[in-house]
Amino acid sequence: LVKADAHLMGAVMQLLLGRYLKGAWNLRAGWNLYHAAKKIQDDRPSDVTPELNCLVDFGIGMLNLVLSLLPGSYLALAQLAGFHGQRHTALSLLSRSYQSSEFWAPFAALLLLYFYTQLVPNVGLSSPSDGAAVDLILAAPVATKYKGSALFLWMQGGAFRIAGKDTEAIAVLKE
Repeated sequence: LVKADAHLMGAVMQLLLGRYLKGAWNLRAGWNLYHAAKKIQDDRPSDVTPELNCLVDFGIGMLNLVLSLLPGSYLALAQLAGFHGQRHTALSLLSRSYQSSEFWAPFAALLLLYFYTQLVPNVGLSSPSDGAAVDLILAAPVATKYKGSALFLWMQGGAFRIAGKDTEAIAVLKE
């Protein structure tokens, strides 16, 4: 999975530099490595450590979430290249990842909080359970463990702002 992450980071850099074909190839290589790990996770669950479960769930969840946010024309191209991005699957995998106590759990929680507090209200995505999902994430052990963290405080302030609790949002952000 280190190799999968290296391919993904290389793909991001290549895409930023305008090397689209090489970036797409590295993105596909990382995608394939994550899905190979997922197949092992599904076929032999007793051989997979909790750390590996968390990492696989985070990686595949993150990729699915990013792909699900692509505009329709780009998503069609991505599907032709063999990618698929389902938001429900992404949110489920990221939720399972943040509920663990492993290394990647805080990153999954932050990604979910960013999705619910920044992307959903600003991009026009919505679902009736957004507020409840944010509350669950902020009450999770991973969020309480890093309660004083600037990123978690920023996300909590965003959650208060969305809920219309401006005084609480300002108080959290002043911490």
